[in-house]
Amino acid sequence: MQILSAQVNETPFFRLSQSFKENLLFLFRFICDPLTMGSLFPSSKALATRMVVRMQPSIEPKRYLEVGPGTGAVTDSILQKMGPKDTLDIVELDPDLCRVLRKKYEACRNLKVYETSIENFESANYDGIVSSLPLNQFSVDFVETIFKKYLHMMKPNAFLSYYEYKYPKMVAALTERGKRLKKIQLLKSFYGEKHQEKIETVWKNFPPANVRFLQKNPVEIATA
Repeated sequence: MQILSAQVNETPFFRLSQSFKENLLFLFRFICDPLTMGSLFPSSKALATRMVVRMQPSIEPKRYLEVGPGTGAVTDSILQKMGPKDTLDIVELDPDLCRVLRKKYEACRNLKVYETSIENFESANYDGIVSSLPLNQFSVDFVETIFKKYLHMMKPNAFLSYYEYKYPKMVAALTERGKRLKKIQLLKSFYGEKHQEKIETVWKNFPPANVRFLQKNPVEIATA
């Protein structure tokens, strides 16, 4: 059973105008806060589809968490994969984006939007976490904090999916961010080796991106 967002007067023109408004808001928020947004454009349909590929039908209710949804580009794909008893919590820091998300999904009773940072969000026992946070934009210490937070909130064998843009290595090496990015990649690899990481490339996105999947090791004890 598919659980879709509320749509009013759903004509092709309506969908186009809504998409244009969301893209315009996304661009505006990027101009205001490029560090938090991470990109000029929302995720493509191809990227969103790959982000949720680990979601599988289940008789038992599942709990999912989405972090940094923006205007909901990946949220739509999550909802399409959810069962009727599944629930989705959304964590978004930007108040303008939270208003858009609450309006867009006001008919979804199994979805709740939390206007807060992932650092301050308190919950656990998720079957899957889908994260669109631009980790490469953050400090190394903050990225490590996020990984530990995610693992703490995940059930054993739960999945984490996140993505990173495929910037040329030469470009990264020639910038002042090069050393920091190298440390972040080492940190990602460290957690990836512990938690059965798989990486897939999505070329139909601007810019192209790597989707990284982790499955929480049931014997791993995540420290706070």
